[in-house]
Amino acid sequence: MKRIFALLAALALLCGMVSFAVAEDITYTGVITGGSLHLRREPSSSAKVIQTYKAGTEVQILENDGTWCKVQVGKNMGYMMAEFLDIKPNYPHLGWGKTADDGTVVNVRAGAGATFPVVYKAMSGCAFELIEEAGGWYRVRTGSQFGYVEKDKIQTLSGDFELAFSIDDTTSAITASSLQTAVREYGSPKSIVRSEGDFTYSLTYPETGVAAADAALSAWTQGMLRAFEADQKQNHPAEKASCAVEYQSISLDSRYHSVLLIAEYKVGGLKAEAVLALNIDSQEGAVLDNESLFSANENRALFCLESAASKLIPKPTDGYASAPDKTWLKYAALAHDGVQLYLPAGLYIPQGWGTRRLTLRYTQVAECMPLSSDTLDSFLRVIDPSQPMIALTFDDGPSEYTDRILNVLLEYDARATFCVIGNKVNLFPDVLRRTVAGGNEIACHTWSHPNLTNLSAAKVRYQIESTVNAVRDITGYEVKVLRPPYGKHNKTVRSICAEMDIVIAHWELDTRDWSSRNTNKVYNAIMKGTKNGYIILCHDLYATTAAAVEKAIPELIAKGYQLVTVSELLSFHKDGATPGKVYNRVDPENIVTGQ
Repeated sequence: MKRIFALLAALALLCGMVSFAVAEDITYTGVITGGSLHLRREPSSSAKVIQTYKAGTEVQILENDGTWCKVQVGKNMGYMMAEFLDIKPNYPHLGWGKTADDGTVVNVRAGAGATFPVVYKAMSGCAFELIEEAGGWYRVRTGSQFGYVEKDKIQTLSGDFELAFSIDDTTSAITASSLQTAVREYGSPKSIVRSEGDFTYSLTYPETGVAAADAALSAWTQGMLRAFEADQKQNHPAEKASCAVEYQSISLDSRYHSVLLIAEYKVGGLKAEAVLALNIDSQEGAVLDNESLFSANENRALFCLESAASKLIPKPTDGYASAPDKTWLKYAALAHDGVQLYLPAGLYIPQGWGTRRLTLRYTQVAECMPLSSDTLDSFLRVIDPSQPMIALTFDDGPSEYTDRILNVLLEYDARATFCVIGNKVNLFPDVLRRTVAGGNEIACHTWSHPNLTNLSAAKVRYQIESTVNAVRDITGYEVKVLRPPYGKHNKTVRSICAEMDIVIAHWELDTRDWSSRNTNKVYNAIMKGTKNGYIILCHDLYATTAAAVEKAIPELIAKGYQLVTVSELLSFHKDGATPGKVYNRVDPENIVTGQ
């Protein structure tokens, strides 16, 4: 899958520059991409330039925070922007692997043998980069941590699965100790505190009165305790060890509740951590499968998760290449403002990060959650036709910039119509799926962008049908809108669209982004020219348009505009949307408000 994660620089900057070279034989090089790149004295775009290097120049990577790399080029040392460096590790790479998810502790040792000391611990189900074989052991990496794991404990993976470099700071991690003061709105706490020789434990978890939930909570807690005790006896018999389990519980309403448990094991200066998220339907007396929370539109949930994760996980200079999949929803817990997703260290995020939390706001995901809840219903997107509506449209995509527009639409619970070129959709299938998952509309902009008025009826039909079929094959989505190239249409085009149950979308406001390629001009065109009921023409081909839209969308919403698709806008037309008819706007007097 295409590498989708972008950097949230603030996270990395909080932790300072992070060194790649954590072992003598582990180094990284970067090759400059694009035209040329400045080497600066400090990690700042305003810092003095030491020298400028052409594309293709190879540099030695000394440190990387995801935004800036400290590099060495010949005798010169300074800082370059990470996004313009293609960074590669200078060590062997055998592939990727995971340990079995059997509830045990994984010991990563300093050498290839059971007599070597344990350098760090991970819970089962964690992922590793496999560097090299050493007898019956793999040398492995997770983040900036290296060591050895027995081969028979690791199942190799196919395809890309890259682990991000580690950050030592854990102040943002969710830990057992941090849950000691967490909210506990549901269930009665049960505590067990004991000391048995060198092993002490303090277990606190709730009793809910729901038999299935109580059985699951008790079984998991006791299972973690047994796993930690077994590890201490086998690998650290002369050292003191401790186990702590703490929880938080939240009541979304009188029916739905969630419980989060974190188990923490410490021994000999090492630590391992495990997570359980449980969602409970007290009315039915059942435990909800976490994945079933999003069964109405799992793809939309993954799209939201992908966008949220991009703010946490560093850009893949040495990081995750794989987008989230449904397994990321395993640790989901209902909360008041959204679904909280817990990412266990070593599985979805670097081992050194600890457990991290992401929140998918209900304004983004409530519509794809099939739970009967007044709380969730209050977050559902509702279009009020008595308030101003506009339809942003984007022609000639999909492209490398479409994701940016999708992200800002998602952030503000807005929608738009993307008028795609048929011969491009197979180049960006993931973008097309994200477009649909986000609740946006896909319109046909023909197969190859010809002037339809110059074509025969058969060729017009081919241009439309080929695009409609390509979109359906990738997404299952049925296209119901045509945006004819150059806005050109005639009786033949209109007649074919009427037969195919397709409306024709022209525009009332042309931002001329295709001409200016200037962010401020496009932004000003949108903000100054927009009126209620307008269909607005943009293109998702340009970085300048993406930047303009990122700025305009929150301001349009602040002004009271609802950003809707063309079909949503036309659904409020007093005469309905007529196939084969051309629309460039819906005048306010023609909007049915229901009043």
